[in-house]
Amino acid sequence: MESGSLLDSQTENIFKTIIEQSPSPVGLYVGRNMVIALANDAVLKVWDRDRSVIGKTFREALPELEGQPFFDILDEVYVTGIAYKAYAERVALLVGGRIQTFYFNFIYQPIKNNKGEVWAILNTAEDVTELVLTRQKLAEAEERSRFALDSAQLGAWDMDPTNEKVSWDERCNRLHGFKEGQVTSFSDALKNIHPDDLDNVTQKVQIALNPDGDGYYDEVFRIINPATHEISWLHSKGKAYFNEAGKCIRFAGTTQDITGEVHNKEEQRKLITLIDNTSDFIGLSDLNGNLTYVNTVGRKMIGLDDDAPLLHSLDFIMPQEAGRLEIVKKALIETGHWSGEFLYKNFKTGQAIPVYAKSMVTYGPGGKPQGRATIARDLRSEIASRQALINSEHLLQNITSASPTALWMADEQGLLTYANKTWTDWTGQPNDQILGTGWLKCILDEDRDRAAAKFLADLKAQQPYKVDFRIRRKDGEVRWCIATGNPQYNQQGKFMGYIGACTDVTEKTITDIELQLKNSELNDQIKQFEFVTDFMPVQLWTAKPTGELDYVNQQTLDFFGLPMEEIIGEVWPNNLHPDDRPGCIAAWTEALATGSLYQYEFRLKDKTGAYKWHLTRAMPFTLDGGIVRWFGTNTDIDEQKQMQRQKDEFLGIASHELKTPVTSIKAYAQVLGAMLSKEGEDKKAAMVMKMDAQLNRLTNLIGDLLDVTKINSGRILFNKVWFDFNQAIMDNVQDLQHTTNKHILVMDFKETGKIYSDKERIGQVITNLITNAIKYSPHANRIVISTEKEDDMVTVCVEDFGIGIAEDKKDKVFEQFYRVSGNKQHTFPGLGLGLYISNEIIRREGGKMWVNSIEGKGSTFCFSLPVKSGE
Repeated sequence: MESGSLLDSQTENIFKTIIEQSPSPVGLYVGRNMVIALANDAVLKVWDRDRSVIGKTFREALPELEGQPFFDILDEVYVTGIAYKAYAERVALLVGGRIQTFYFNFIYQPIKNNKGEVWAILNTAEDVTELVLTRQKLAEAEERSRFALDSAQLGAWDMDPTNEKVSWDERCNRLHGFKEGQVTSFSDALKNIHPDDLDNVTQKVQIALNPDGDGYYDEVFRIINPATHEISWLHSKGKAYFNEAGKCIRFAGTTQDITGEVHNKEEQRKLITLIDNTSDFIGLSDLNGNLTYVNTVGRKMIGLDDDAPLLHSLDFIMPQEAGRLEIVKKALIETGHWSGEFLYKNFKTGQAIPVYAKSMVTYGPGGKPQGRATIARDLRSEIASRQALINSEHLLQNITSASPTALWMADEQGLLTYANKTWTDWTGQPNDQILGTGWLKCILDEDRDRAAAKFLADLKAQQPYKVDFRIRRKDGEVRWCIATGNPQYNQQGKFMGYIGACTDVTEKTITDIELQLKNSELNDQIKQFEFVTDFMPVQLWTAKPTGELDYVNQQTLDFFGLPMEEIIGEVWPNNLHPDDRPGCIAAWTEALATGSLYQYEFRLKDKTGAYKWHLTRAMPFTLDGGIVRWFGTNTDIDEQKQMQRQKDEFLGIASHELKTPVTSIKAYAQVLGAMLSKEGEDKKAAMVMKMDAQLNRLTNLIGDLLDVTKINSGRILFNKVWFDFNQAIMDNVQDLQHTTNKHILVMDFKETGKIYSDKERIGQVITNLITNAIKYSPHANRIVISTEKEDDMVTVCVEDFGIGIAEDKKDKVFEQFYRVSGNKQHTFPGLGLGLYISNEIIRREGGKMWVNSIEGKGSTFCFSLPVKSGE
């Protein structure tokens, strides 16, 4: 039976028998187009089709599968010959006139002939739709149950009392401080319980397991996490179930973390203690004004003994305030709160007590008002302090008015609260316009934002404030000032604002100010330099003009594992390999003497004692014609060195070991072909000629390897002559046109004239670019070769309409051994040396090569050469 043919009679009968007898859906699809040759009743039922589909292609019979992966899978199995198996695969089929979803386990099994070629695919399937849907429903039900427990933050546990075996969920594991699988028995579960609670828990469990009781278990206890030693509170509830004989057959329940609840209760207790000892009056009353609670400070304020019964609010306010109670009541009804000054009285002495009170409605369950809460601050000391402050401010104004410096004060929000008369004398700005942020208006526009930003930054950090700016005096003169401010704190350490001064420093030399700015900028640049260099992946160092290292970055310290002082100075050569030290020092000495670029490759000993290859480079930094510092880097090239060594060894083997036997084989093949032709064995001679063609290809590959060897060793030679550039390109194109029947090589030439170069090497480059274009455009039929001359350069471009190159891969195509990767590797063979060799030839001829490409649309490779290089 030949590949792709229909079944012969005997095979057809065998397959029909197997397929028809199979209780599972089975179909046989023949040829690359997947023609349905056989299909049993089971598969027709699944498809909801009759036997008219036999003889049609799989795509024609089941068009609803378009957009699903099955056509591509069948094609892949046919091409590769590898079976495809799927489990619970989702399939959308047209059944009963509508698209329905099914799930199948199925196999696409390739059927091969005696040559190993695939000629058909056997499809067997099992409908597992009901099983998949059932599993989904079970998973959803389990998820709902787990969600319910998670929502309630409950862990579930279950205990077999007979065997004392415990099983519980992951939340219970975490709550009890265990990892998954650690707990299997009741004794295991007790290990992390706080020692003070262990007996209680054990006793309550035994009571619940007693058949004479109600079987309920309810206990609060502490857990000590063995990893973190943190203590958490758990609330565990459960129920024991007994059989008719009174034997406990199951003990199950839930556990909840109530640490937050316990802490909240503790915080409530602390809050009550805090309220009871606060410095303000705090009272609670019902809607009628009857006090239900007064804290300790409040009782003392209104003269109420600790054991005295609570009063009505009318009993501890001054008589003249009684009428205001209706105002307070109305505000509470309308807005829910009221605040203002009020006069309380001492119940015992009758003394008036000025307070600032805040009252608010309190609400009970359901949001209904149930009373009100009042907080009152005793204002007696505050009023006395306020009067003292007024007196001190008058004194301060009298003292500071005569100061030649503008003095100021600001509050904790940065708003000016005081400025002496000096600022007004300077600017003519009235005192009421200076306060707040008004002082900024007298600062020049160029300096205002900087001065304000510096003030806000220092205010936020609560640090001393200092800034310079210019002001315009009332006579129009511009003056330089320096404003300073010191942060102020009260006895409790709370930030209260600034006290500061503003000094006219116009007479101070501008040179001093500029010098300070330059020094500040230089320090910032040094810090930025050190910050950036510590993150650089290379070793960075600086050296004095005499050659001693004076700085290395963090990467260098990490590599050597040494402190800074054991690397800088004159000791740095101690870390070099002894064989590399003399040459390195000689090159460094020469660079120091000439001021030229320093570059050298050497081995450095790392912190493990291993030597790693590095490339060092350094450039001098000059100022006013003299070198002031050297900046250098050490780049790790150890891996590149090893790879280069391996590559050179491989190329050496290719150039010396492969060339001779291939040449001998080619000679024998040519002799054998001639002998067979002479004897009339044309078919055999043709096969030998095909072998000779493959040997030519192998010879070209070896030639590429030899070229790479010559390029890397600098031994590639060029035979330059004057030649007609367009004619040479045309000759190569015409020769290559004979090698391809599918592609048309279109020549779009402009006048270029003659150039001085190696004609054979340029032909090698053109051949490589065109053969690449043919290879990488299998579905196109046209390749465009164009030439042009611009100034003293001639340019050649080879444009294809093939697979193109990804943007991030364009720079790699000129590297050695780079090829198309992944599943395309078998489609486009080669060593990946052609473009590398071509690029090196063009580069060494004084030109350049580049590529423009769009993935999926094609590529254009170009190179340009100088015309007058021979002159």
